Amino acid sequence: MMRKNMKKIYSLALLLLMGAVALTSCKDDRDSNPTLTQPTEFSITGSSATAATIDLEQTKEFTVSWTLPVYTNFGASIIPTYIVQASATGSFTKEFLDDAEDNTGADFITLEQTFNSNKGAVSCNALDGALMKLLGWKEMIDVPDKMNVTLRAIASVRDAGQNVYNSIISQNTIQITVAPYFMVDPIPVLWYMVGQNIGSADWSNSATDLGKGLIPLLPLVKEEYEKPSGKGIISHTGFFKAGTQFKFVEVIGSWDSQMNFENVESPDASIIEDLDGDNHNIGIKKDGYYVIKMNTKKETITIEPYEYEVVPKVFSSMSLPGGYNGWDLAANPVTACETHNGENHIWMTTIDLAEDTELKFAADGGWNDNWGPADGSAKTFPYGEGVNNGANIPVKAGSYTVFLNDITGQYMFISNETEE
Repeated sequence: MMRKNMKKIYSLALLLLMGAVALTSCKDDRDSNPTLTQPTEFSITGSSATAATIDLEQTKEFTVSWTLPVYTNFGASIIPTYIVQASATGSFTKEFLDDAEDNTGADFITLEQTFNSNKGAVSCNALDGALMKLLGWKEMIDVPDKMNVTLRAIASVRDAGQNVYNSIISQNTIQITVAPYFMVDPIPVLWYMVGQNIGSADWSNSATDLGKGLIPLLPLVKEEYEKPSGKGIISHTGFFKAGTQFKFVEVIGSWDSQMNFENVESPDASIIEDLDGDNHNIGIKKDGYYVIKMNTKKETITIEPYEYEVVPKVFSSMSLPGGYNGWDLAANPVTACETHNGENHIWMTTIDLAEDTELKFAADGGWNDNWGPADGSAKTFPYGEGVNNGANIPVKAGSYTVFLNDITGQYMFISNETEE
C-alpha cells in the first residue's frame, strides 16, 4: 500500500515565505512582490503566570503571549515560529546546551516547545526539567521551595528543514515566580513501527489497529531517559522476512512526525534498502532476526543482525498470572501481535487492576517459560526486562495496555488513563 510522504506541517507562514522567495527570484521580478525583511520590533505582551507562584508539579501549563513581527516589506502576514528561553538569574549571556563540552557559567536555557500563534502554552513539566538541567539539581535537597524565573521569547521564520531565518529577540522579558520540584525518572516516550510487515492492518496508523498495524519500540532498563521529555534509546528485536518494509511514527493516528530510512545511521546495504521513492521506507533484503534501536532525542536509528546462541523459541500462547487472579495460568490471556514475518515474538493485552498487585508473564500454559525482572534490576515498573524465572513484577492499580517481547524479555505497562 502506498503512503504519501507526510512531512511536518509547520504553518501557512512557510508557504507564504516560499512563495515570496520564488517570486523575488524570478528574472522578471516586480517591485510589487513581497520580500522577507528583518523585523525590528517584537515584545512579550503578557502571561497568565505573573500574579502568583506557579506550582510546577501541580500545574500543567501557563500561557505567554507576544506581538507579531513584521516579516515582509508590505506587511503581508507571515506567522513565525516562537520559542521561549528561561533564566534563573535574569541574565542571558551564555546558553546551556545539551551537547556542549562545558556548560560552566550557563545562565539560560531554551525550552524545547515551539509555537505558531500569538501565544504559547508553556509546559510546567518542561520548564521544571529545563531548570533541573540548567542549575544541575541532582537531589531533592538541591531544589528551592520557590524561585524567580525570567522569560524571553524569540521569533524566526523556519523552512521545512527547520533552518532559521531573520530571528528577533523580544525587546522585553517577564519574570514569574515558581515552586519547582525534583523530577523523578520520566516515562520513556515511545515510537511505533508501521508498515506491511506487521499484520493484517497493513500501513494502518490507527489506535484500533495497535498490535495489527502498529507495534511500539520498548524501553531499555540500562538506558537513562531525559527529564522531562522521556527521550532516549528504545528498541525492537524480532524476525523479519525479505521483501517487507516499514517506517516509524511518533503519534498514533498522525503521519506528521515520522522516521524512516533517512534516519538510519550507517545503513548496511546487505540487509536493508531505501524503498518507495520519497517515502523512504526501510526495506528488508534478507530473512533474519534484527535489532532496531532508535534514539528519540537525536532521531537516529540503527539496524543490525541479532546475535544469538540459541534460536529464539516460538510460543503458542501467553498469559498474565498474578495476585489479582489467583495466579491462574489460564486467566487473562495475552494476544500475539499479528505478523507477516512467520514468527511472533510480540504480545499485547489490556488489564484493569482495582488495587496494586504482582504478576508475571507465562508461556504455553505452564511455568517452564515465564518472565519477571532479575533480582536487583534497575527497573521493574512500568517497564523492565524480564528473565526466565525472574521476580514478580510489582504493578500499581490502574488500566494498562501491556506489551512483551519474548526474545529480549522487554515489557511495558502503558497507562490508559488520560489527564482531565
